[in-house]
Amino acid sequence: MSARPPHHAGRSYFADPGRLRASVEAFIEDAAQPALSGALCALVVPYGTHGEIGPLAGRAYKLLLSLPSPSAPLLILAPAAEEGGSAIQCDPLPAYATPLGQMPIDEAVLNSLEQAGLPTVRAPDGDPHIESHLPFVQVALGDERFVPLRVPAGLDLAAAAWDAVGEQVSLIIAIANIPAGDALSALMRLDERALMSPAARHRWPLISPPAGSALPSADRAVLALAVRLAKAKGATRAVLLDSVGARTALALYRA
Repeated sequence: MSARPPHHAGRSYFADPGRLRASVEAFIEDAAQPALSGALCALVVPYGTHGEIGPLAGRAYKLLLSLPSPSAPLLILAPAAEEGGSAIQCDPLPAYATPLGQMPIDEAVLNSLEQAGLPTVRAPDGDPHIESHLPFVQVALGDERFVPLRVPAGLDLAAAAWDAVGEQVSLIIAIANIPAGDALSALMRLDERALMSPAARHRWPLISPPAGSALPSADRAVLALAVRLAKAKGATRAVLLDSVGARTALALYRA
């Protein structure tokens, strides 16, 4: 199967499969076991190199070790590099490759998004965000089917078509960096409207929009969409797993 190559191997994480697996296993094994009394619906994890995010990611992905094998694909959301636009982006190749193997993209879910009227664009993924997290998924769950979406700041989060998306995926993994304060508070309340409010653009300028633009950052769009989809899956609570500066790991779950 043709696959998107691991462009950032050797820069964001170890390129050698043995060293990569050992490092990811250590991040997960060394993490304290999070205690959740409910069903996991979504994870929020930060982006960065494994040296920067490893311990935080380990706390989050340790939760996956106790999950049964997914019966539906994972949904992985990451901020799109371009601030403009309103279409979801997905790599055109049928799989992502890492030094640990290949993870196939679930084309059926992608097709259903398009049929529901959600704008999608098949565009090459040059960012490290999704690629860097796949080794954690592979170590915790294996080479599962997944749906990798890059979320632009201008995405229409109010579209009714999103309501059915949560039913098609087993778990949502949202990759975004979260500063302290109002953004984290809104996320802990599972309040996507607060995350996307005009006031939040000034309090939480993670990725500054173009001059004169009222669009929020793509990080905020990722988080707001993750909250909406997690709530559609029944999530009622969020718990902070760990936080260092603007990098945070959370779990959204159904109590």
